Amino acid sequence: MLKKIIAILLILSTLLLSSGCNYIRKSFALDDNIIFVPLDSRPVNTQNVSILTKMWGKNLSLPPENVLDDYTKPGDFEALKKWLNEEVSQNNVYAIVISVQQYINGGLIASRDIKNYNDYEKRLLTLYNFIKKNKDKNIIIFSVIPRLKPTQFSDSEYIKYNQQIVEFSELKDIVDLYHREIDVKKLEKIESGIPTDLIKNYNNLFEINDVINQKLIDWTRDGYIKTLVIGNDDTSQYSMTNMVSRKLSQYAERCGIADKVYMLHGADEIGMEITARLANEYYKQRPRFHVVYDVKNPEKIVLPYEGADLKKIVEEKINFIGGKTDSNGESILYIHTNKNLGIKSDIDKYKNIGQNFGIADVAYTNMADANVVDAVLKDDPVDIMYAGWNTPSNAIGTVISEMALKAILDKKLMPPNKRDEAIKSFVSLSFIRMADDYGYQAIVRNEMYKWAEVNNINKDYIDLESSNDELLIKMKPILDMLSIKYKGKMILGKKIKKVETNVTYPWDRMFEVEVMPKVEFVR
Repeated sequence: MLKKIIAILLILSTLLLSSGCNYIRKSFALDDNIIFVPLDSRPVNTQNVSILTKMWGKNLSLPPENVLDDYTKPGDFEALKKWLNEEVSQNNVYAIVISVQQYINGGLIASRDIKNYNDYEKRLLTLYNFIKKNKDKNIIIFSVIPRLKPTQFSDSEYIKYNQQIVEFSELKDIVDLYHREIDVKKLEKIESGIPTDLIKNYNNLFEINDVINQKLIDWTRDGYIKTLVIGNDDTSQYSMTNMVSRKLSQYAERCGIADKVYMLHGADEIGMEITARLANEYYKQRPRFHVVYDVKNPEKIVLPYEGADLKKIVEEKINFIGGKTDSNGESILYIHTNKNLGIKSDIDKYKNIGQNFGIADVAYTNMADANVVDAVLKDDPVDIMYAGWNTPSNAIGTVISEMALKAILDKKLMPPNKRDEAIKSFVSLSFIRMADDYGYQAIVRNEMYKWAEVNNINKDYIDLESSNDELLIKMKPILDMLSIKYKGKMILGKKIKKVETNVTYPWDRMFEVEVMPKVEFVR
């Protein structure tokens, strides 16, 4: 009797699996984890990626806080290696995503200092052994080419020669591109005025990074890495960052794997773009974006901190997540560049019923355009997707990722038991962008800088307890206003009852905050 029951169950399961019933397959798989080693421990690289991942029904498995970097303190490599091996041994792993800068250097800030490359060969070999052992899994590696300028964390000598180093970097790229004698002489003159050890360390950063990325391309060619992403950190139209990126792209083409190696501008938003790409692969979706620019000739505009024109950056990010540009696309992506534009009339013009509408606000760096946010809040903050933080690439990549995942939510592709959390995650990210990009970056950050100056506090090395107390005082009116704006709004059949929020500094500095919303729907 028992044998007959087992036989019947086997026949039924075979029929269900062969019937093309995607819902049944996904209902089992949606509990799977994405193992994620982030670029660093800031919310944009951890919390935001986790929220977006929940929007398509999966869980982001992050290393414990004490394993990751903490501002200028690099992450714990041995603890990270142990955690990664333990996580990958689980049966419910859908994908493995690893930041090279976290793995080899201990975070993005650490990767900008040559001293954090002492063990890079050993750690690179450990990474190779790990991916080779797990080559049957969906492995995505992302790496970042160093930024153009030395940072405030660099040695004082570096900072002293900051402008000369920038000119040196730009001329290196120009000489490599055009081979003009006049540029060679300019380069020699600039180089002669910079201490030899500084030039050596600056060159070494890019040379070692190039070696690492070439190895990653080799491993992608050999089939150990499914997708390789190489980002260009803060740069300009000409720089050694661009030069290295260009040569790596050429190397990938010679290896015959240009379709598996993606060169992207930006850094902090790459984790969000990766989870959007994974979602589109999983659900076999190809979102179509109707891109609207508020400026003519976007292919001729190079914005601050970027090494490519605006149109190229937008299209490369849409392509990477698995989408395409289409004038009849179901998602309208509005690129806002002008500081005095009447944005409300454009929203009314392009935002049609039944279409997703998103705004990439790149009018300013490191903050939102208050006029844009005002128009969004007067319309409907959960009906318009928005990002306007840090560099143009950061804002563009964030809103493109969110729009792609909203399209998946609209199509109800995930099981019902995952849907509520996914919608709450969507509202959470929307609220974060309003509170962070607008509330903190455009308004409160300068107020906190002034408070720090009056109290003789270095804004880059703060006392967390007192600073967090003052932060909450200054943010409370904005958070209360936003909570009122979101209350009662309808999103995908759900009515928002309330959004409760806390806000703190994740690191001992005032540059960024962590906004932690808790969304509740009306039952």
